[in-house]
This record gives sequence, C-alpha cells and structure tokens, in this order.
Amino acid sequence: MIPTHALTDEAGRACEIYVGRAIAGCDSLLLDGVSRVAVLTQPAVSRLAATIADEADSRGVAASVKVLPDREDAKSLRTVETVYEWLNTLGFTRSDMIIAVGGGATTDLAGFTAATYLRGIEVTYLPTTLLGAVDAAIGGKTGVNVGGKNLAGVFRHPARVVVDLDVLGLLPDELLREGAAETVKAGFIADRAILGEYEANGLAASLDVVVPAAIRVKVETVTNDFRETGQRAVLNYGHTIGHAVELVAGISHGHAVAIGMVAAGRVSALMTGFAHEDRQRQIIAHIGLPTASPPVDPAAIMALVGRDKKRDASGVRMVVLEDFGRPDVVPVDDELLEHALAAIGLGG
Repeated sequence: MIPTHALTDEAGRACEIYVGRAIAGCDSLLLDGVSRVAVLTQPAVSRLAATIADEADSRGVAASVKVLPDREDAKSLRTVETVYEWLNTLGFTRSDMIIAVGGGATTDLAGFTAATYLRGIEVTYLPTTLLGAVDAAIGGKTGVNVGGKNLAGVFRHPARVVVDLDVLGLLPDELLREGAAETVKAGFIADRAILGEYEANGLAASLDVVVPAAIRVKVETVTNDFRETGQRAVLNYGHTIGHAVELVAGISHGHAVAIGMVAAGRVSALMTGFAHEDRQRQIIAHIGLPTASPPVDPAAIMALVGRDKKRDASGVRMVVLEDFGRPDVVPVDDELLEHALAAIGLGG
C-alpha cells in the first residue's frame, strides 16, 4: 500500500498514515522483521484485536492481547505500570512492537508506553473511533492524566496509523457524534468544506469526505510544528475550557470539546469580532452535540484552566477565530474566561 500521508519528527522518525477501506489487518499494521507483538485494546473492540493477533500468529509472529480499562480510565500511570509489567512477562525486547486497537485513550496510552518502555519500542495504531482517527492517533502526541488532562506525555510518532473507513462506518451514532466534534473543529480552523458537509447532512455527513479532510488539516498543521511551539496550538481550539469541563463534569472528550468551542466562540466574538458565533453554535447543535455545560462549579473549571498545558509565562492562552479558517492563539484574562463560561451556561 502507498501511504496517504507521511509525517517526520525533528529526529527523523517517520510515521506513515493510511486511509482507506478494508485495510484493518496485519498487512498494514505489522512491521517487517518483528517476532513478537503486544496488542493493546479496549473492551468494545477486543474481538477485532483478537482477530489481528490470530492473524499475526498465523504468520509466525507471537501475539498477545491485553484489554485496557475503557476510555479515560486507561490513561493513568497505574495502567502504564501494569502494561510495563505485562511486557516484562512476555520477554519484550527493542525489536518487538505494540499494536494499539481502539479509540484515542488506547492510542494515547499505547504511544506513551511504547515511547518509554526500554527507552522506546515501535508501535502502530488502528484507531477504531472517529475521534481517534482524525485527532488522537495523528501527530505524535501521547499522554496520561495526572491531576489534569494529558499532563504527562511525550511527543513521538507511531510507525504507522491505519484508518479504515469500513471500521468507522460500523460505529454507533453516539461515537460518530463524539468524533464529529474534533472533525468539525478542523473545519472551523481550516477547511470550510467540512463545515458545508456537516451543515448539509448533520451526523450523516460522509466519512469519505470529512475524515480525509480532517486528517489532512491535522497533518498539515503538525508538519511544521511537531512540538507545538507555534502554529500547532490552533488544533486546541475548544480545548482550553473543554478539557476542564470534561474532567469536572465527567463527560466525554467530544462533548466537552463541543462545549469548549462554544465558549471559545464567545471569546472570539469579544476579542476579534468573529461574526459567526451563532452559526458555529448551530452547526454544533445540528450534529447533535451539546452547546452548554452540565451544571458544575465554575470555580472548579477556572482552577483547571489555570493549569492548562497551553499556559505560558503570560498566563492562560486560548485559540480564537477571526473567521472560519483563520485561528489565532491569544492570552486571555479572567474576565474573558467568565464571559466564555457564561456562554455555556456557567455564570451570569
């Protein structure tokens, strides 16, 4: 197969990205010369992981499967330690590899583990959620939660990412809806064609249209800013408040990002004169995503925002829009953050 995209980090480590149909198998996931593979997965797709392990075994590659806790429960240092210990029992060496089969939490955890076990082993990703396919699996970010979202992690590309649209097409509406938050985010910051597809079709938007487009936005943004020292930060649109709502309210990442984009739209309107705040809210609602936060303590949200990874010496920084496709990263004060919270139903 020919990669759809390729990314390279500053150390020359390459990542091949494949997007297509009927490509979720060892032909694309298994690297040459590997004698042992550990498949990390989550409960909902453990059968697919077992099938891939069986296929590896049939090729003479010893394969073992470990089912991780579901969603964000997987992303802890305690889980990392249990995986390290499991790899020890398998007798893993630097010539062996991990395959991650699951959503963004699975690829985040697997990537972090691969980057740090034996100071680095190979890993490939098969994202099985829309959220994972267009966001978490692409770009080399790994991480676990330590008192905040993704506060421990490394930047390191997987060797390959395989996005099978047939796998994504089997997703229930709720997982498509959750993933649509990150997909439509790519539209807000860079590609109006994605917005047009969601405006026309809502949750029934064509995966053949929106998935390749969103991945292209992610790849192009990451290419020149692997470590998020500049332009890559625009990919965090909706995440500053979204991550805090996710942790405090205990809701899914996609729902939280949708809420966070509504908050960021209000800040954009106040700071840049962004004229599409209402249209943005309507697009989000048309997909069936929430536009208001569950009832939580605004002070708890503010406290977590103050610890956000995107802060610097000047304070909290937030991605705002001047227009669709024209993002910027700016410092925001408490007054602006209070307006943002009011826009999502937290505060006056």
